Amino acid sequence: MKEYIYKDESVFSKFLMVLIVISIALNAAAVFSSFLEYNLLISVRDGMELSDEQAFANDSRQMVIGIAQVIFAVFTAVIFCMWTYRMSRNAHSIKDNNLQYTPGWAVGYYFIPIVNLWKPYQALKESYEAFTDRINDTMVLPLWWGAWIVSNILGRLVFRQSLKADGLDELINASLITIGSDAFDLVLDLIAVFMVYTVSKACAERFEVDEFKEATVEWE
Repeated sequence: MKEYIYKDESVFSKFLMVLIVISIALNAAAVFSSFLEYNLLISVRDGMELSDEQAFANDSRQMVIGIAQVIFAVFTAVIFCMWTYRMSRNAHSIKDNNLQYTPGWAVGYYFIPIVNLWKPYQALKESYEAFTDRINDTMVLPLWWGAWIVSNILGRLVFRQSLKADGLDELINASLITIGSDAFDLVLDLIAVFMVYTVSKACAERFEVDEFKEATVEWE
């Protein structure tokens, strides 16, 4: 059986939380940008003549923000996977642990269809419970996972609606759905910050307790 070594990951956890806060800012910008686009489309429907310059400015703004969201989301996802691995590794370093999910699978389940609907959550919850020696006593984990599932559903809905949006009314509907999706992602990010804080705090406190126990034994 592989032996895992407990490491202080407080700095890494803070880095991840900073990334999520930046994601909040990007999603807020996306909501505002999509709202501007929605108002523009409503004006066109009401009879306003749209110039090429206005159309280009709107499309360019939306494209830049969209690309920034995608690139940053991928980078944050990589860091989140690394954080998940480190939390699970620290949980496995606890003596006499009886954990079901390895650090590798705690991350790997995210990439397996169907099982990624519940296994990643179970793996992270298991790590948290190992740190606290208690069955999940916080609502932030299920709340975060529920928001994560809803966010993915909304994201797919936005993608499908955007592909089939040809007429003006369809573009307006797609714009509304995009606003709703980005606004919900703001909520998800806020929950995610608190979730990372909660799990990393439990991890750090367990580390401090173990260090204190070892120091007491040595002193005796």
